[in-house]
Amino acid sequence: MKSKKPNNPVCAILWREAFYTFNKNFSHKLPLPQLTTGFIISSNKKFINIATNVNYDSETDQLWPVDGFLIPQQAIIKFKKIGNLNE
Repeated sequence: MKSKKPNNPVCAILWREAFYTFNKNFSHKLPLPQLTTGFIISSNKKFINIATNVNYDSETDQLWPVDGFLIPQQAIIKFKKIGNLNE
């Protein structure tokens, strides 16, 4: 049986991390935007799950996430699809 090719797009996401502190002497500047690249594992109306490191099995042509981020959709400044692994 032929295995299914991975269909996880490779993307770049520019997003702004949220922060909060009870310290009264913190800077009121917004944090600098973060640029995260990786494979989109899943997404919904609230979050994008992006894997920054994945394991890849060339015999089965499957990949699975090692680590990554859940990025809130509202924190995303720019989203760009770079391509797919098998393009």
